[in-house]
Amino acid sequence: MKTRTSIYHLLLAVCFTLCCTAGLRAQENREISGTVKDAATGTPLTGVSVRVNGKSQATATDASGRFALQAAQGDVLVFSYLGYRTQEITVGTSASYTVGLQPAEAEELGEVVVTALGIERKTRSLSYATQQLSADQLDEVRDNSGNIMNSLSGKVAGAVITPAATGPGGAARVVLRGNRSISGNNNALIVVDGVPIDNSSNPQANSTFNSYGGSDGAANLNPDDIESVNVLKGATAAALYGSRAANGAIVITTKRGKEGKLAIDYNGGVSIDQPNLLMDFQNTYGRGNGGEAGATAGESWGAPATTYPDNVRSVFRTAATVNNSVNLSGGTENMQGYASYTNNHNAGILPGNDLDRNTLNLRVNNTFFSKLTTDAKITYLNQKISNKPRLGDTGTPMGIYIMPRDMSEAELRDFEGTDPVTGEPTRKYWTTSSIFDNPYWDLNRTSVNEERNRVTLLGSASYQLTDWLRVLARYSFDRYDDKETGRYYNGTVSLGSVQPGGQYYETYNVRSERNIDVLISGDNKLSGDFSLTYNLGGSVLNRKSNSLQNMANGLSIPNQFNLSFATTPAFNNVSIIERELQSIYGSAQLNFRDYLYLDVSARNDWSSTLPSPHSYFYPSVGLSAVLSDALSLPEWVSFGKVRASYTEVGNDAAPYLLDQLYNFSLGAGQGFVSRDLTRAISNLKPENTQAYEVGLDWRFFNNRLGIEATFYKTNTINQLLYIGLPLASGYSQQYINAGNIENKGIELQLNGTPIRGERFSWTTYINFSRNVNEIIKLSDQSNRADLSTSTRLASVVAVEGGSYGDLYGYAWEKDANGNHLVNDAGLPIVKANTKIGNFNPDFLLGWGNTLSYGQFSLSFLIDGRVGGEMVSGTDSFLGAYGLGDYTAQYRDGGLILPGVKADGTPNTTAIDAQKFWTAVSQNGRDAWGEFFTYSTTNFRLREASLGYEFPLNGGAFKRAQVSLTGRNLFFLYRGKSTLDIPGMQRRTIPIDPEAALGIGNYQGVEAGLLPSVRSFGLNVKLSF
Repeated sequence: MKTRTSIYHLLLAVCFTLCCTAGLRAQENREISGTVKDAATGTPLTGVSVRVNGKSQATATDASGRFALQAAQGDVLVFSYLGYRTQEITVGTSASYTVGLQPAEAEELGEVVVTALGIERKTRSLSYATQQLSADQLDEVRDNSGNIMNSLSGKVAGAVITPAATGPGGAARVVLRGNRSISGNNNALIVVDGVPIDNSSNPQANSTFNSYGGSDGAANLNPDDIESVNVLKGATAAALYGSRAANGAIVITTKRGKEGKLAIDYNGGVSIDQPNLLMDFQNTYGRGNGGEAGATAGESWGAPATTYPDNVRSVFRTAATVNNSVNLSGGTENMQGYASYTNNHNAGILPGNDLDRNTLNLRVNNTFFSKLTTDAKITYLNQKISNKPRLGDTGTPMGIYIMPRDMSEAELRDFEGTDPVTGEPTRKYWTTSSIFDNPYWDLNRTSVNEERNRVTLLGSASYQLTDWLRVLARYSFDRYDDKETGRYYNGTVSLGSVQPGGQYYETYNVRSERNIDVLISGDNKLSGDFSLTYNLGGSVLNRKSNSLQNMANGLSIPNQFNLSFATTPAFNNVSIIERELQSIYGSAQLNFRDYLYLDVSARNDWSSTLPSPHSYFYPSVGLSAVLSDALSLPEWVSFGKVRASYTEVGNDAAPYLLDQLYNFSLGAGQGFVSRDLTRAISNLKPENTQAYEVGLDWRFFNNRLGIEATFYKTNTINQLLYIGLPLASGYSQQYINAGNIENKGIELQLNGTPIRGERFSWTTYINFSRNVNEIIKLSDQSNRADLSTSTRLASVVAVEGGSYGDLYGYAWEKDANGNHLVNDAGLPIVKANTKIGNFNPDFLLGWGNTLSYGQFSLSFLIDGRVGGEMVSGTDSFLGAYGLGDYTAQYRDGGLILPGVKADGTPNTTAIDAQKFWTAVSQNGRDAWGEFFTYSTTNFRLREASLGYEFPLNGGAFKRAQVSLTGRNLFFLYRGKSTLDIPGMQRRTIPIDPEAALGIGNYQGVEAGLLPSVRSFGLNVKLSF
């Protein structure tokens, strides 16, 4: 209650301050506007920084090169833009100015980006790779899931983005420069305004059994409040953030208020979303087996029949996503405020699956006097997800995919009857099944709903002790409360455990994170040639979480979903977790003549999850040299830089691994206490990553062409592994520290402006990255570690000498001469525990373009992944049930598999399609993996937008832009089956190659994924 009261009072204070500041402005100021152009070509320049020298007023030019801000006569306006010389003009009596910027020489380049802990650095001085994205690249063409991380696909070299196919609100996996941790987290850290946020997700799938994927923290970020995103790809860039940034960091800077009269910005859009990719079904044969019709059969191995080609598509819907956001900013020279409200309604393609999200954001910046500034922000989010889809080998959408081809939509919709005695609804299914329900029963008689309330607070105060020394104190608090409810009607079989009367549960999860840090920053000129900048800080991080589930498995009054009616109540999954991390850190940069930079940093952490003294230390060092300043280079070289760095980053472990755990369960008397079967590890060591990085950044022809290349190598040691123990020990497994995983690769970024004219311009970029992973060592006790809990279809394992993400399963066995082996029945002979693929891509490509003509602009992004494999459980069901288009071949027999029998004689036994596909699919759930393994190579038109900026001459509007948008418009290519089955054509992967059941380390195996979504939209931006 005390916390809620404090938040309430803070909210009132911020609202009052904002209301006071929004209407105020310095009386001597007036609005100054104008246009900024390229002095040589007259082309308007977008994103030019315009600020009043010595004051807080600042803005940036829009897509037409226009700007407007408050300034007084005599003020000096400073115009700065990457690749151009900084220019200053003094405000006179005129209220409008046209400014022409001259291209900069190499030595004048000095783009500034936000790096670790919110520290601003010039890119020319960095000894590591970063990549920055603007707000316009994120908030115009949006992903249907509502997760901003998916908008990074193709735009960041070295980033593998994997969305969970769980509909709106789904989580996203973001891996930078390869997987490093076998049992731990491989996701990049998310940082907002210099402070890491909780990006944990609810439990994710670790097998193909049915499951509901949870949201993550990144799914709550509002793109309309984001100013920019800077991706710190390697350990060197993120080392100051500590353990959680061993996998790199996504650094997000949000918007803040600007001085001047009240300004209002509106961004709204609507999109129509539809299934982009459905399987290719056969449309010749209906229900039955062996070529004979069977009215009560579940499979489509029957005789030719009247089929319904669109019966699967008819279950999905064309949905609408609506986004509306408005923000207000204004203030005086000493106080600025920013407020925003955003409403998102994202409808999934399954009926009833919707997301509704409301976000409120308030921020106030103060300059109390020349040396003291403060920043306070509060963000509140309420998010509701209804009817979350259940993925896996039962439930929707798998139940949709396996309906017979001769089933009409009317027959499918007849999904329930009425009990003649009780009047309660009863389940109908077109055949007998103990694991599948009619899809409409799943959609209407089962549901899982989630509600999240999240509050994020940030407060900081900065004091300029001297003209060269500043101290910053910062506090942040992030808490979210999740409530999940599940309802399953009496008679539901697809869950496998619903007791009479039905099932109902309530799950409560609460997570909170508090961070307090202090940072001292200095900047000293040591001599005419040398200068020194440095930072020294410390922080305390507390993280807490607890969860509780109340279950009614069986209801005394059927379908009355209340815990009071539970016939078999259960109160379980109680989990209370608390951990603390204390840290001190520092960095320093020695600058020689503004072209040679030496960086060093160090951090020491004390983690409560490690044994005493809880301490681990890691340093970094980097060197960068701007050769275009140090040497005399040809005029066509605009800028040239080389860099190198070495870093160590530690990583602690999950809590409560040091001491033996015990479990309590209800039972007779006071219940039972039992020892956990996993043996604790009292001498746990922190995981350690050692990273090397070298790179270059060169620009040519007046910055019309640029190339940035990075080469890296990382080794992660002291992995936390499980190994099996003999039952006589009293344990089933134990933790050990071992292992060495190596990642090495290359990242290339090319950008250019092939055309830059007065009316027409074209800018383009290409991203390329390749990562090679090798498991050099696991442990002396075991050379294999399982990443999955199920061996169905395939296992995801780490094998010494292999690569992270190797897939093992049943493969078609060959003899010593490479001939496929078949048995006496003419069917394949398979071998278990054989490598059949790896889920990681070999390399990534992204090609983005923006073409501008007058007031029109066209942008599009084509990206692709080359290499990698996925085992498709969806496809194995299509084969088992005679549904895939490929099952129409050899229905009448005549398939002789080229191969030999065990005695070496050629196979001469003919089989039909049903014998072959039912054998290799093993009824779908336990398929022989190699027969359903596909290359995940794919290229697609990821996004496109066509916009028009209305020319405005005064009036209420300062900006008006309308855009037509599209996302996931079509595939240029999709991968094929990796096994070339003799006598059959190679099949195209039937699902989105980049989607997954969840965002954990269980990747590369799927069953029952939702189709990817194609979106067409209209977006409007207005400024008042």
